[in-house]
Amino acid sequence: MTVREEGKERSNWRSGAKRILAQYSPLVIFAMLSIVLAVIEPDFRKPNNLATVAERTCIVGIVAIGETLVIIAGGIDLSVGSVAALSGVVGALAMTSWGLPMPVGIALGSITGLLCGFINGFLSTKARLPAFIATLGMMMAARGAAMLLTDGMNVYRLPEAFKFLGGTGPQGRVVPLAITLVIAVFFSILLTYTRYGRTLFATGGNAAGARLSGVPTDRVRILAFSVAGLLTGFAGMMLTSRTGIGDPKAAEGMELDAIAACVIGGASLMGGEGGVLGSLAGALIMNVLVNFFTLSDYKVYWQNVLIGGLIIGLVFYDTLRKRRAGLIKDV
Repeated sequence: MTVREEGKERSNWRSGAKRILAQYSPLVIFAMLSIVLAVIEPDFRKPNNLATVAERTCIVGIVAIGETLVIIAGGIDLSVGSVAALSGVVGALAMTSWGLPMPVGIALGSITGLLCGFINGFLSTKARLPAFIATLGMMMAARGAAMLLTDGMNVYRLPEAFKFLGGTGPQGRVVPLAITLVIAVFFSILLTYTRYGRTLFATGGNAAGARLSGVPTDRVRILAFSVAGLLTGFAGMMLTSRTGIGDPKAAEGMELDAIAACVIGGASLMGGEGGVLGSLAGALIMNVLVNFFTLSDYKVYWQNVLIGGLIIGLVFYDTLRKRRAGLIKDV
């Protein structure tokens, strides 16, 4: 091998290593953060505590996976918290007041989220409303609908067997953890190896160019919002199972947690970038920090300050990187 070939091979290896590191950097950050916190706080590394962190990540993690699809497509969904609450209420009422079997109740709750997501997608594409405005309206409407259905009261007396979905049944934490893992693997493969995944990135990266290339961008975005709604509805049912009540005030602020998880996980709010594993790692990072502050008796407000600063820093870095690459031009 000549010196030139050896140099080229070394350069290719470095480029590949950098690409892999950039792709999986949220997972690397999560692993390093966990090691540091385990050294600082011995209780953090106890198996039961680690299992608790993983379990609490499931609901936000599933919502964040759906939010990732929307953000990659160049949109944003502010309604996920309210939609999760509405879905949980609908499913709870189906299993109690409406006398329907548990599987039907879970399905109705999930379909409620799917319908809300479809409306979000339709309004932000066919009606040409900014996604911010469309989903902000849905956030208010879904929360109001949840209040109307229950008259502002919680729904009790859920079936005992329903506890399995949230991890509080005899099966323990295995069910929500397994479901989250299956969803994450499925959508990671979808984004990486399927035609829809490629069209999703193309739509978010350059919608006009993708449209000229024959990509049905409106359909791609509507499907992204719809799938995000379906995942949010299912997560709402998991939350209802875990708490044991259908609460119309549940999941307040979940939209901020989901978006924060996506941003920390490497998704760009300008569209065209992101990944399921990164968003899941972002959700884990946030829950690890919350858990550490709880164990160490620090005020939880410090966690909010740290997460907020982290989001600002990451968005600033993403904007600076794209400006240097010529993808953003100063007006």
